[in-house]
Amino acid sequence: MDERNKRASGITMVALAVTIVVLLILAGVSISTLVGENGVVDNAKKIQNDTYYQIASEEVNQLVLEHKLTKKDETLEEFLTSKVPSRIDGVTRKNDNTLIVKKNGYEIEVEEVKAESQTLTLDVVPYVGTYDGQPHDMLTSVNVLPSDSKVEYSIDNGKTYIENIPQIINASSVSVIVKASRDEYKTETVTKTAVVNKAEGKLKLSETSGTITYPNNTAFTVSENTGTLSVSSNNNNIATASVSGNTVAVKSGTTAGKATITVTSAEASNYTAKSATYEATVNNGTISLSATPYTGTYDGKAHKALTNVSVNPSDAKLEYSINGGTYSTTMPTITNTSSFTVTVRASKAGYKTQSTTQTVKVNKANGSLSLSSYSSTITYPNSTSFTASGTGSISAWSSNTGVATVSVSGNTVTVKSIGVGSATITVKSASNTNYNEKTATYTVTVKDSTVTGNFGVGYYADVDGNGTVDGIIFADFKYGGSGSWGGTDYTISTVTGLKEYYVSKTNYNGPFGIKDVLSARGNGNARFNVMALSDYDNSAKYTFPAVERITSGEWRVPTRIELVTFGGQLGITTSNYSGYGLNDRYWSSSGGISTGYYVNFSNGRIVSASVNLGYPVRLSRTF
Repeated sequence: MDERNKRASGITMVALAVTIVVLLILAGVSISTLVGENGVVDNAKKIQNDTYYQIASEEVNQLVLEHKLTKKDETLEEFLTSKVPSRIDGVTRKNDNTLIVKKNGYEIEVEEVKAESQTLTLDVVPYVGTYDGQPHDMLTSVNVLPSDSKVEYSIDNGKTYIENIPQIINASSVSVIVKASRDEYKTETVTKTAVVNKAEGKLKLSETSGTITYPNNTAFTVSENTGTLSVSSNNNNIATASVSGNTVAVKSGTTAGKATITVTSAEASNYTAKSATYEATVNNGTISLSATPYTGTYDGKAHKALTNVSVNPSDAKLEYSINGGTYSTTMPTITNTSSFTVTVRASKAGYKTQSTTQTVKVNKANGSLSLSSYSSTITYPNSTSFTASGTGSISAWSSNTGVATVSVSGNTVTVKSIGVGSATITVKSASNTNYNEKTATYTVTVKDSTVTGNFGVGYYADVDGNGTVDGIIFADFKYGGSGSWGGTDYTISTVTGLKEYYVSKTNYNGPFGIKDVLSARGNGNARFNVMALSDYDNSAKYTFPAVERITSGEWRVPTRIELVTFGGQLGITTSNYSGYGLNDRYWSSSGGISTGYYVNFSNGRIVSASVNLGYPVRLSRTF
């Protein structure tokens, strides 16, 4: 109100002065002077305009002064636009330091200068102490100058403030913001930390030591503890401990001696942890132990090494060792013929360990031997076999190696014919760890297998006697014969002075079915024509000129008539040739310069063709 009065008074005096000046001017000049250029009237108007500008300027300066007196942390522009907008017509910024204030139609330029604030003095001392269950001011001293400054406190990081010093009771650390403020002074804040440290914990035991004789236990009580109780033992083999409520139970362990039981009152919100110790002395009892060893004859069964073990107390732990060093809770067994010692050890928590050593024994049993067959008759040069089951490794020998020889593989005994006659095969089951040796005999009779009156066509042939089947017989010179195949006739000549032939393998399963295999021995003429069981060079195709040069030992390319004989004697047709592993076409060795003959099994004919065509070859020979 005083400022407004001052402002109103200032405006009245200025107006009065202006009026007096104008009257004097009017009274002292003529009419021409008044109305002429640069006359009195014109000059009066200029003076009036200047006067109104000064009035507007004084009012703006008054606002600047009010800002300096009332607001220290607010810019002049902010003050004019937010606090006194009704007292001006507007404000714009000319530059960083200058404002243009519009008032009564005039633009007054003012400099924006922040007024400097006075400084408050704030000194704060926080509370630091130990928990005693009593409330304490978080600040022991708060001094501020000027003394009439407003002091506020916050413990939520400045979100809210109170005017009373906050208090602290429980052990903790709390940050307190102290804010001091006063008009015309810059607000000051100070942050301090009030601390209440934990008090020393409390703990009291009813006893500090005791003696336990297994299997007894003991206990003591705890009082005045300030935290949750826990217990531990420095040697659980001697004694263990547990807590229930305020009672600590001490249980004896497996080892005699002294153990320290530590009781701890845990750290709490207002108290540190506290520990106390109890010394437990543990004494052991005595175990009685006896055992009976096993003695018997080998029977293939596992027997417990000890037939009777007696121990008191009955729940003592039993362990066994056969080397005196490594023990197991599983009793060892004895199966094979042997003799060894077994130590049994008994232990129990609180008892002295006891042990006893006994000798166990298993004697060797009589051996056994059985044969799947004890005799056989075989035809030279065949072999036979039988199995031998015994208690030891199997060996065998022949009484007459000119009739038969013998070999052993595992439990299989193989007898091979050498000549006509009889021989005794002796089989032995050797002595071993658990059995004595055992023998048995096998009688073999060897008969001759010479092929005499049998027609040989259709038999397989082992032409070199090495045990490998080489071909199929398609012509027998002992009996001869004739026939026709594919429109072509063939004749098989007869031959005398023949070699001797025998069955070297029975029931051979080859491409022409299951047949016996013939082999030759002695001297004489070949009795058979044989066709190979597979194509030459893996069914490669050759021109006729190349075919004429193909041989392999006594094997050669068959003639046209030999191929016809092969097809007629073995009954090869257009529908079965592929089942015998045959291709549809094969060159013969018969032909001329420009043409050669080949067999076509797919149409059952002997055909002539250009020598330049390519067909596979299958070889034949006499046997």
